[in-house]
Amino acid sequence: MNDRRVVVVIEQDEAVRALLRATLGDAGFEVHFAATGESGVELVRAKRPDTVTLDVVLPDMNGYEVARRIREFSHTYIIILTARSDLRATIKGFEAGADDYIVKPIRPRELRARVDGMLRRPRQLRTVAPVRTAPGRTATATAAAAAAKGAAAPTATAGSSFEHNGLRIDSATRAASIGGRSLALTRTEFDLLRILLERGTGVVTKAELAALLGLMQQEAVQPGAAPAGTRDAGRIIEAHVGNLRRKLGDDARRPRWLKTVRGSGYTLA
Repeated sequence: MNDRRVVVVIEQDEAVRALLRATLGDAGFEVHFAATGESGVELVRAKRPDTVTLDVVLPDMNGYEVARRIREFSHTYIIILTARSDLRATIKGFEAGADDYIVKPIRPRELRARVDGMLRRPRQLRTVAPVRTAPGRTATATAAAAAAKGAAAPTATAGSSFEHNGLRIDSATRAASIGGRSLALTRTEFDLLRILLERGTGVVTKAELAALLGLMQQEAVQPGAAPAGTRDAGRIIEAHVGNLRRKLGDDARRPRWLKTVRGSGYTLA
């Protein structure tokens, strides 16, 4: 059985490609390279990698467009690499479908920590996001309380699957659908949705979502310099929720699935 992990590096700078080859190769990755956006998209389609690193500045198109094209057919993790550190560029990357964002110059230890953290995320989510209940109350009691308030609690089915208002997710296969229609979610979007479904009618704060999704780890690796750090976590979570709502066809003003709790976070509608 081959446990070797695969990464596609889409990068026009030869020096950066050499750095990534050494860093990711030493970490046990099979590394494939593309110097243009178009060839990068086709390489992702052919190699089906676990992770993609993506330069924003490419000779034929920008990295945001490349990310959007990859998201049309792949759930691979995408890490954007760029010299820009402003929040607007960060948000634009997440809106295009990226899972993480690293500002150049690249620090090899930071990059490896980010990649390892993302690849561990699906296993961790099975235990870090239990349904919240008051002391002495069961999940059944929580569902009953939600019904008494007129809120529809999600239904947990066999195999850690959840259903809510026609929306279904299967944790084992990481598939999501509405009324039988498959949803093309990124891994981050799926994980975010699963957390909210597991919590039921409990409110999950933006900071908590950022921590559970691994979007806070840059502070731990590189204190004080994180575009994905505590100060900006709320904006980044908002970008992911906005993407998720568009794919669900949900209306923030009259939500069917995701409800914003002003000044706090999100819960199920």
